[in-house]
Amino acid sequence: MANPIRAANPKKQLDSFLAKYNPEIASLARGALTTMRKRLPGSLEMVYDNYYALVIGFVPNERPSDAIFSIALYPGHVSL
Repeated sequence: MANPIRAANPKKQLDSFLAKYNPEIASLARGALTTMRKRLPGSLEMVYDNYYALVIGFVPNERPSDAIFSIALYPGHVSL
């Protein structure tokens, strides 16, 4: 049986997570994602939606501990 999380469309999933934030925070996050995707082409993005923040980690492989950096969204700000 296919893993339902892997089977879902990743862009739609990320858009649904970003939609939980106010437009200014979501826009800042999208801008940061666009910039970092250009700087690290081919990296994988691991997304964690937890209680305190939405975190998008950029990794060279499937091991979260190898993350190069993360973008974290909080209700009032975005951090790199």
